[in-house]
Amino acid sequence: SRVHWFAVRLSFQARSFLARPTQHLIRLVSIFRFFTGLADMLPAKLLVHVLEPVLSPAHRASAFVWGVSRLPDVTSLEEVLNLTNGQQTEFLGTLAQACMDALSAKMQEAGMGAEFTKALNKVRKAVEKQRFKRAQERRLKPIRDPQGAAVMKKAKNRRKQESKKRKVQETILKTKGAKGGLRAKTHRSLV
Repeated sequence: SRVHWFAVRLSFQARSFLARPTQHLIRLVSIFRFFTGLADMLPAKLLVHVLEPVLSPAHRASAFVWGVSRLPDVTSLEEVLNLTNGQQTEFLGTLAQACMDALSAKMQEAGMGAEFTKALNKVRKAVEKQRFKRAQERRLKPIRDPQGAAVMKKAKNRRKQESKKRKVQETILKTKGAKGGLRAKTHRSLV
């Protein structure tokens, strides 16, 4: 059906956007809200056919939330855009978790919890398999390609430095309200 086709296409797009979630924030928010609305609107018998495409990006994004949420109350898209990068990814994680919860509730209510669990386990296994494969490649890279590994290591260190600088700037802006060196000079008079 067309709903299945559309869900598969959105799922594919969402998974590619999740590589850089803060750059594709509005798109991901729209996709997860659409999936949540789909879970609310469709009957459970039709929802079974789109479970895997919907669960795949939602499960991946739900990993963005860990521990206790530090998010302020967000009611509009403008407020989402004003959040810090970490808060934006956490917001995406909570949206994805809400989508998964809506799907789970709908399927449990219809007595189709087994289908939901089966689809979720299939998605989990696929994600774990891919993560394990990437980790293995990362560990073997220095042996297979030492020069490429050195380049990757330098790039990682550069990203870490930029991240530290950005976090310091965010802290300065949060505590002082502006950047540190923007104070007006006081003129000394000779009189």
